[in-house]
Amino acid sequence: MYHLAANQIDEKLQYKLLSGAIVPRPIGWITSLNKETGVINLAPFSFTSGAGQKMPLISVAILRKEDFSIKDTARNLLNHPEGVINIVSKTFIDKMNATAAKVPADVSELTLADIKILDSNSVTVPGVHDALIRLEVKVYQYILIRDRDEHIITDMFILEVTDYHLDESVYDIENGYILYDGLAPVARLAGNLYTDITEPYILERPE
Repeated sequence: MYHLAANQIDEKLQYKLLSGAIVPRPIGWITSLNKETGVINLAPFSFTSGAGQKMPLISVAILRKEDFSIKDTARNLLNHPEGVINIVSKTFIDKMNATAAKVPADVSELTLADIKILDSNSVTVPGVHDALIRLEVKVYQYILIRDRDEHIITDMFILEVTDYHLDESVYDIENGYILYDGLAPVARLAGNLYTDITEPYILERPE
């Protein structure tokens, strides 16, 4: 087995190992509002996970740019603490990928792939029309993560879900279960690699 000490490898390899080992990662495709311009930004973030059970909380780690400057989505969430997490299905993964392009803050990624939006219930930020699951969220907690030289390297958001929107094809309303065959969610691996859900299986937890 190879052993690599984290303090002896460079930043590029660190990221390769982290993004390659912590897999598969769900993609948070987040719509947010630029309060100054009114532009709706839409971008995918794969460091997204659940963060609570007693409260409906989701964590999103938005890494800073190479020059330590803040990304548009993080700035938007700070200035207008609402958004929508749109779950990515395989049927529109190309649209999601198009929104990963680097564009100026005053350019809406919606225009990059002719993405249609629709109004939300509790937040002023719209969701993606194609998404079979949309989670309306508000910022619950914000955490700055710094490196040892005190540079900010990550804007960590804990987002509270206010509303769930579930297409009939992906939700068993009688039992409260998500139907993965209909959802066909996509997950991120490392680099440009993505994956689908393979055949699910059940493991009964021990008492």
